[in-house]
Amino acid sequence: MTTKFKKLSEEHDAAIAASLASPVVIAPDPVPANVIIKPRAPHEPLPVGAVTRIEHFNEPDEDSTHPLIVDTGVDDHESNPDTEILPQNLSLIKGLDPISIMRLNDQGIVAYIQIAKLTDSEVAKIENELDLPGCFNRFSWRYQAQQLHLEKNN
Repeated sequence: MTTKFKKLSEEHDAAIAASLASPVVIAPDPVPANVIIKPRAPHEPLPVGAVTRIEHFNEPDEDSTHPLIVDTGVDDHESNPDTEILPQNLSLIKGLDPISIMRLNDQGIVAYIQIAKLTDSEVAKIENELDLPGCFNRFSWRYQAQQLHLEKNN
């Protein structure tokens, strides 16, 4: 029995040594850089996902007519403190779980317009208090709230 075990052990050790001596995957041949970045001939098709046009962002001139602030479509009259804000179904905002909704309600945030109008500093404060790091941007909660508000009011 021990001779059989020794023989199996020796065969096993030999197999391991052989597998370590010859790698399973052969490394590919190196490719010269001029082959990788050679220009594409005009008759060749573009690769899928290739960038075909690059636009540079330039700082606007002082005499530029382009507006720096784009109208989001959310009316400012609703942020008037005299207007009563009615609670809305915040569960329609994807990624917002019931516990987070309760916590937002405890802070007085009960409507889409309130979420849509949050500033970056307010979002950071809420994310820290509710332990929701990055959720507002990850799930685009402000954008979703804005779209739901516009959908409801139009």
